[in-house]
Amino acid sequence: MSTENVDDKATLPDGWTIGDIRRRAKCDQALLLDSKTPVYLAPNEPDRSVRLNVDLIVDFSGLYLARCVDDGEWYMGQRDAPEEPIFCWLSYGEDLGTAIDNL
Repeated sequence: MSTENVDDKATLPDGWTIGDIRRRAKCDQALLLDSKTPVYLAPNEPDRSVRLNVDLIVDFSGLYLARCVDDGEWYMGQRDAPEEPIFCWLSYGEDLGTAIDNL
């Protein structure tokens, strides 16, 4: 499983750059992760989690936003170690700015 950061020029939503994301989140360490990193929706019970098909993952130094291909929504989650999957608990909608504001 690859959890390496990816090129900061990866395809972000229109009008967004990694610099914009860092400024909005007030997190200079924000970076993009490989979209092959496993991401699961597991609001309360990890044993009943559902794998999300994601195309973008932003790492905010411990919290993550992952955009689901199927519904276009940003899911927030966390993980215990870099080599582990990301477990998300909730969607914050389709707007990246709103999702960042909820970090």
